[in-house]
Amino acid sequence: MNVLLPQAEPGQDAGLLVASTLPVSFVDGPGNRFTIFLQGCNFDCFNCHNPSLIGESNQACWTTVDSLLEQIRAHAAFLSGVTVSGGEATLQLEGLLALFEAIKTDPDLAHLTTFVDTNGTLDESGWRRLAPVLDGAMIDVKAIDDLTHRIITGQGNAEVVASARTLHALGRLTEVRLLVIEGLTDGEAELITYAAFVRSLDPTLPVRLMAYRHHGVREKGRRWPETSSVTVEAVAETLRSHGLTDVRTSSVS
Repeated sequence: MNVLLPQAEPGQDAGLLVASTLPVSFVDGPGNRFTIFLQGCNFDCFNCHNPSLIGESNQACWTTVDSLLEQIRAHAAFLSGVTVSGGEATLQLEGLLALFEAIKTDPDLAHLTTFVDTNGTLDESGWRRLAPVLDGAMIDVKAIDDLTHRIITGQGNAEVVASARTLHALGRLTEVRLLVIEGLTDGEAELITYAAFVRSLDPTLPVRLMAYRHHGVREKGRRWPETSSVTVEAVAETLRSHGLTDVRTSSVS
């Protein structure tokens, strides 16, 4: 999917196409975080519960880095960090770099950690540019089987797997996320291969399991049943039995 996103014009202040912000979040990285949701995504996941963020939107607003810093500064005393999510945050790499660089050099904000929630499609050179101002990345590896990944997202997973390896090598990979979809990502062969992939990075790497829910998804996403807590726990046990030591469960997709 081609996603056309606005970029700063010559002489225009750096910024990002922002769909919304959340001043207080405990689910978008460690601690209490200011979370910024960007417009635009290059995946077309049938499970997406924010489909309005995939393409263009009249609701999204070009927001300068200075404006975002002022919003963050108003809550800084109560924050652990800032997370940029989406959509796909790294599609707006230049603005993301400008934001994180500004946070790291601002005396009032430099204590905040900077995280991205990503689908993993940024290339290695992009991650290397971002790494000096990035404290952590949470990456969705939606399926380790390429065909299954294509069913879910519309694209293969080679870039995602490569990003996970690059982020790990850079010391920036903090969490891998697996969406548990009954009959699609919970098969034993898929899970054994998934566990082997994570072990090849670090068997202690946190893996978060997300139960598939219908809330917010488009009609085509309702062909798959919602995932039961029993299935999620079974997946967790399978991954643990194949060498992963930090498997976490969540009740939402």
